[in-house]
Amino acid sequence: MGRNQVYCCICGGPFLEPGTREHEPGEWLCHPTLWTTVHLAKNGVELDMYKWELGMYTYDLADPANDSQRRVLEQEATYQDHNVFLISGSGEKVTAFHIVDDESALYLAVHGRCSQLVQHFVSSRREAHDVFQISDKDEISSVKQLWQVIFSRLPASGRGFAHNIDHPTRYYGIASLHLTEWEPDNNPLVGEYVEADPIEVPQLTDCILDNLEPDASVIRSEETSADLEDRDWWFNELITKKELPWLWDLDEDAARKKQRTGDWNWELLVKKLSRTDIYRPEDETLRLPLGLRNRRRIWKCIEDARLGDIQRQIGPPLLGFAVPMEGNLWDGYTPKSQQPAA
Repeated sequence: MGRNQVYCCICGGPFLEPGTREHEPGEWLCHPTLWTTVHLAKNGVELDMYKWELGMYTYDLADPANDSQRRVLEQEATYQDHNVFLISGSGEKVTAFHIVDDESALYLAVHGRCSQLVQHFVSSRREAHDVFQISDKDEISSVKQLWQVIFSRLPASGRGFAHNIDHPTRYYGIASLHLTEWEPDNNPLVGEYVEADPIEVPQLTDCILDNLEPDASVIRSEETSADLEDRDWWFNELITKKELPWLWDLDEDAARKKQRTGDWNWELLVKKLSRTDIYRPEDETLRLPLGLRNRRRIWKCIEDARLGDIQRQIGPPLLGFAVPMEGNLWDGYTPKSQQPAA
């Protein structure tokens, strides 16, 4: 694998060949989904064609259609090797992240699990804009807008092959591994973390509720209705998931059952869960399974997406785009969404 290893442009994790992690941690990395764009035409739905601008080292639509007629098509696939994917329905073999010859369809390779996370993220937005247009200050609110953001990150370095796409935060530490062959034993902490399934998290609700602490300030005889309302407010913040949309699968019934067993500090739990750096596997503020931490990391990658958040590489084809990180493994760069306004 090595430099030819291909990485998901949403989470930064690798695509693994079928069977390499069957019934083991990391199996979800063997299930890619290919994103491409299509448009309505006289003969039905057709693939959008993209072209390489000679001398400009950039990609663009070959024959732009009205955006209202375009959409993102998601297709299940199988990873073969050396950036070759087999589309499950048609059996067609395609490559990702670059254009073949002068003009072709363009495919973005993402994990099926990451595609599910994008759908959960979009569903959590108060307003959804099913368009490709997006400003450089706004969060994405549709798959179309995320496509546009990732498209703006493509290296576009001529006819060279891109096996990984940069991210403003370096995928929170994962991109530091993009220049090495993917073997979890090379870095057990990171390998186990990245391979942890971000969707199917065993006993998710129990793991979260195990972090509850008794509310030491409660004295029942002196408790007022205002105290009860405040505690209920924080409990409702948890179960309604408005501020914690990445916990969409929290079991509300189990949480209510826990609520009846004593006086718990729901405020402290919600505030800890709201901390954005709980994705770090070494975080000690909460006891959480790695799969949930990995989910929070990927959610942050989606949350931080901004148009133009990566400076496109302009120039001749390069051998690779990832560079070793400096400093703390999990620090990455400051995303555009967190940079001060000019």
